[in-house]
Amino acid sequence: MRVLIIHTYYKLPGGEDSVVENEAELLRSNGHIVDLLPFHNASKTLLKVFFLFFNPAAYQRVIGKIKSFTPDVIHIHNFHFAASPAILYAAKRLKVPVVMTMHNFRLLCPSGSLFFNGQLFTDSLKQNFPWSAVKKGVYQGSKAITFWLALSNYLHRKMGTWSIVNAMIFLGEHSRTVFKQSGVTSTRTALLIKPNFTMRKSLREPATGEYFLYVGRLTEEKGIKTLLKAFEGQHALLKIAGTGPLHHLVTETTARNSNIEYLGQLPPPEVARLMRSAKALVFPSEWFETFGMVIIEAFSLGTPVVAANLGNVPSIVSDKVNGLLFEPSDAVSLRKAITTFDELNADEKLKLKNQALEAYEKSFSPEANLQQLVKIYSDTMSV
Repeated sequence: MRVLIIHTYYKLPGGEDSVVENEAELLRSNGHIVDLLPFHNASKTLLKVFFLFFNPAAYQRVIGKIKSFTPDVIHIHNFHFAASPAILYAAKRLKVPVVMTMHNFRLLCPSGSLFFNGQLFTDSLKQNFPWSAVKKGVYQGSKAITFWLALSNYLHRKMGTWSIVNAMIFLGEHSRTVFKQSGVTSTRTALLIKPNFTMRKSLREPATGEYFLYVGRLTEEKGIKTLLKAFEGQHALLKIAGTGPLHHLVTETTARNSNIEYLGQLPPPEVARLMRSAKALVFPSEWFETFGMVIIEAFSLGTPVVAANLGNVPSIVSDKVNGLLFEPSDAVSLRKAITTFDELNADEKLKLKNQALEAYEKSFSPEANLQQLVKIYSDTMSV
């Protein structure tokens, strides 16, 4: 199978970029012919914003690539901003089926995350045109750019641009439901679920740690304030790995609480070692996470997860099966979940660990992902 993957890379490298490259390598290593056509948001920002409705250069570039590579299917991950929806019209012109992974909520709200000013922001889901988002300037604090982005998406919706996509891949049931209810999706587009995957980690090191672990960005939407509040003044030990805007809040809190340790940004092998030895990973996110890569990385090491019951997370973490769920933004609920975990006996904790690993093998391993991905491509090509 010949697969053309198109992705616009972000200014700051992130998990989405890694997912794209990992899926491309997974396909190549299993005999498929893959070409990754990259676009970049790192330069000429104003020009990209100007052409975000339709970038003629991107259109011609994709036309040329399709003619030279002759793909059986095109898989788009991100077209904002450099690629623009023009790439969909290039695929339509040359009659190549399109699959698109919905990593965020950009088509529904200029925020992209349905999170703004420290809380969930769902006004755009209730409005024909996201005027509330525009008035608040939810995209980088700019009302002008927020309006232009909102208008672009609105016009493409009216033009039926999104119906060019043959299949949309969602990373969990919550995201698919939100898109279904929004009215953005077309009845001609298959709405499918396929989670991300991660490579296997070594299980050789014994899991002997007596601490809980947080790994990720230190930002409000990731639930850092709730995390710190839940552990402050408690006996349970917490280690925090990562960096971000709330770095100073973390260091101030650790200075007052000997049970909380801030480790800073760590290399992947060290994160994996800590994760393998942790009692559990804590995932306190307060926005509609479309996926949590760090969750399945923990599962691959047999580490259960204590997670906020929000967004697509319940599609990954099953309460009292491979982890525990708590109410999002609720430090008391998180503290109760931590206490509940600590009160489990050795056999109950071992069962959670084994079931975390089983969940990984069944749903989040390379083999499971490849099988799902190839089926989606094949089904799309046969329509």
